[in-house]
Amino acid sequence: MTTPDLLRPLAILAAMRDIPGWLEDDEAELLIAAAAHVTRGGGARRLVEIGSYQGRSTIVLAATIRALSPDSRVFAIDPHEGTVGSADARLNHGSPTFDAFVANIAAAGVAAFVEPVRSLSYEARWNDTIDLLFIDGLHDRFNVERDYRHFARFLNPDAIVLFHDYAAYYPGVVAFVDTLVAQEGWSIAAHAGSMVMLYRGA
Repeated sequence: MTTPDLLRPLAILAAMRDIPGWLEDDEAELLIAAAAHVTRGGGARRLVEIGSYQGRSTIVLAATIRALSPDSRVFAIDPHEGTVGSADARLNHGSPTFDAFVANIAAAGVAAFVEPVRSLSYEARWNDTIDLLFIDGLHDRFNVERDYRHFARFLNPDAIVLFHDYAAYYPGVVAFVDTLVAQEGWSIAAHAGSMVMLYRGA
């Protein structure tokens, strides 16, 4: 008899905390809830993450689908060049992160549920539907919008979109998310820390 893989949010948060990054516990809890929401109907789902860094949020998403929807996959898109921040304010350039990313998802036991895409988001080739889109790349308005527009046409009608760093310290993220809500039929479903979750609806 196969032992079931139970969803254990506290264990996911504990594993996440060992990984360098900026995702806080309440934001990770919202990611868990979002991944659980899009997988609730069964079947294989595609979760696309833009901006993986060393795998902190990737592990949260992948551990959730491992427990709830093992046929689903997280597509983790990042060039892993070590550049973070905002192009209209300050960019920080660190060491390449791909080796650390691969090691971290393997150590967390979720590598089988992650498809790394080592690419700039807008250069990534994509032709499949998307059930969850999580945008956490560069945080200026131009790059946030470019990330979203490149994948928006692939979103399922009931897909959800999450943005990290929806906060005053990154006004470009706030401006673009507010535009989606005001002009493009999206509504805010939930907000935790600087994480905001959108769905299509009134």
